[in-house]
Amino acid sequence: MGVLSGLEVPVPPYVELPATSTEKAVRKAVATLDPLDRLGRPPMPLFLALSAEISPDQCFLYLGTSAESERWLQDVAGSGFARRRVEELRTSFLRAGVQHMPGEPVEQVTAAVAALRSGLPRTGLTLTVMPLGFGHGSGTGYAYSCDPMTGRPGMSGVFAASRAGVDLLAGGGEDLSVAASGRPWAAQLGEILANAEAHVGFPVRVDFVVERGRLWVMAVRRAQLQGAARVRSVVAAARQDRLTVRAALSALTASDLASALAPNAETSGLKLAARGLGASPGVAGGVAVFSAAGALAAGAAGERPVLIVPESRPEDLPGLLAASAVVTERGGQTSHAAVVMRNLGRPCVTALNDAVVDRDRGALRLSDGRVIQAGEEVTVDGSAGVIYHGGVDPDRPASSPGDPDLDEAIRWLLDGGDDHSRLGVRVNADTVEDAVRGREAGALGVGLCRVEHMFLGDRHALLERALLTTRGPDAAEALVDLRNLLEADFTAILDAMDGMPVVVRLLDPPRHEFLPDITDLAVQVALADAGSEPVPQRERLALARQLWEHNPMTGVRGARLAILSPELTTVQMQALIAATVAVRRGGGDPRPELLIPMVSTTAEVTAMRDLFTAVCTELGVTDEAEAIPLGVMIETPRAALIARELAAKADFLSIGTNDLSSLVWGLSRDDAEVQLLPSYVKLGILDESPFEQLDAEGVGTLIRQVVADAREVNPSISIGVCGEHAAEEQAIKVFSAIGVDYISCAAPRIPAARLASARTAIAGN
Repeated sequence: MGVLSGLEVPVPPYVELPATSTEKAVRKAVATLDPLDRLGRPPMPLFLALSAEISPDQCFLYLGTSAESERWLQDVAGSGFARRRVEELRTSFLRAGVQHMPGEPVEQVTAAVAALRSGLPRTGLTLTVMPLGFGHGSGTGYAYSCDPMTGRPGMSGVFAASRAGVDLLAGGGEDLSVAASGRPWAAQLGEILANAEAHVGFPVRVDFVVERGRLWVMAVRRAQLQGAARVRSVVAAARQDRLTVRAALSALTASDLASALAPNAETSGLKLAARGLGASPGVAGGVAVFSAAGALAAGAAGERPVLIVPESRPEDLPGLLAASAVVTERGGQTSHAAVVMRNLGRPCVTALNDAVVDRDRGALRLSDGRVIQAGEEVTVDGSAGVIYHGGVDPDRPASSPGDPDLDEAIRWLLDGGDDHSRLGVRVNADTVEDAVRGREAGALGVGLCRVEHMFLGDRHALLERALLTTRGPDAAEALVDLRNLLEADFTAILDAMDGMPVVVRLLDPPRHEFLPDITDLAVQVALADAGSEPVPQRERLALARQLWEHNPMTGVRGARLAILSPELTTVQMQALIAATVAVRRGGGDPRPELLIPMVSTTAEVTAMRDLFTAVCTELGVTDEAEAIPLGVMIETPRAALIARELAAKADFLSIGTNDLSSLVWGLSRDDAEVQLLPSYVKLGILDESPFEQLDAEGVGTLIRQVVADAREVNPSISIGVCGEHAAEEQAIKVFSAIGVDYISCAAPRIPAARLASARTAIAGN
């Protein structure tokens, strides 16, 4: 038994050669390792390896290669294997300055020692017998003390019978749990793994060779784990007091946690099809479909659809809900598909670099001329931003969200982390299901409830009707329907978040997302005119044209829509007040807050407060104790510049980093992330997209100014941040440092945000 880093394991025989070793000492070492004079001599030739202590990469393998032993290697491993090993040995000599490799085996060893000595005169060398995994009862493998995909305890790995380590790397092998079954060395390997893990204090990887039934350990190292495996192992170490909770929190990153909680699967062996922007993490496969209806049909047939579209719209929501993954040709981190899929915790890739969606023919056309047709198996990696040909192999290891043991381990760790955190984490919740998921994930309230998101999918027509109906009984009926739906939804969300704040944002849709397609309406009107038929769509077409905008993202949104359509704003306020009263009467503790989006002037805030006060008075809610706080969303640069004045008129502030980044940079998010920003990153003009990582220099400076100015006027004012940057670890460091009270993000990102908040606080201390 030898000792490897203080651990007793069966290592191959070796001799250490001090820096002062003479050629005589080297020959003596060879004799010690080769008492039967097998070096370079069949039928069982011996091979040696030489390595330097301070430079392990400078090594010689298969020393002792002769014409006879090379032929033996050809017989047992193939001519290609033997030729490559001889070429590698010659290259090692050339690299060390020896032009001609000696042919006599012992001379090879002495020449190799002399060569390394000339380059590393003061370092010790190690001469080791190379176990060979060829022949009956032999092989090469590696083993983990846990499953490297999930982190569950137990021996896991690969074994290649009658093959060397280089073959294992190139061609893989058999699952170790199957290959080791019934083998005499299996129990010994399991014991080594257990002892090594106890010794290191973390899961380990052991590289080994079995030679005619005898186990040799070649290396023991700390396992390089990711995702669920890393999280599970770090938490286990903390629970066993091998790590403090602070150390465990510091050992994990937000991306570790996000990866652990995202759906995952093995993609090695799949062929790359296209690349884009990874907009929602995880890996999932299924059949390609090219419409929301196709996704619904595939799901109903028991298949797992991957929805591939040019871009998604609110009416596509049922298809997104049915999809295991979504790919959009256009869009970015904040596009409709990206936001929805992150909320669902499913993979999404947007802004394709090298593929075009042919929706009419149901195909994805790749840059190399190939085509992915509807019904073909594809796999989407939303973490890497990659689409692969073929489905995920169900026989390969995989992990998926919803693992009770992993969920419990994460909960234990994050509950400990909350004791250190200074920054609260809330959830973006547009449905009661979102709210419940957020609360279960540890959210301290709802930081953003987007009213327009309550009208996606089947409800889309209801908001369209309210926007397009301006007068008469139809308008009144549309508003009543709108209020009833909102009241029911608000009641459910307030009830689910009982005792916690719920920030409800007034309607803030880019109107084009909820208006009918003008071209389609015009065609219908033209066809009806040609046939002398009644034209029921003529008024809708006129209104749609009236409301159409060249740049809806900076058009009539938020406060602007609220002021120009007071009847629409009133029903939203009425619904929230009625829901609050209903929950209170039921014995609950609702804590709603109303948020005005897209504010640019203090006059807008004054107008909204006057309207809100009037609605409260109308509904009999005048008690100051029952008052619902009214907040302002800082999204425009002008709002940021007048934050002092806005803070004097608002009860709280919420900073929206999506629109603020877009307007500060003067960029359309969806357009810029397709070509401009990837090109800028590639050219080195930018390190990262400002929509993926907070622009600390520009946008961050503006946010810092907002917080300072607001607190100067009202030191106790609550300030939150929402947007796609909110859960990003570097952004959380900025928000925590400048005194933001909370951030708000999608439910699947809450664990990562809580971890980032705790890590930031620990690092600050």
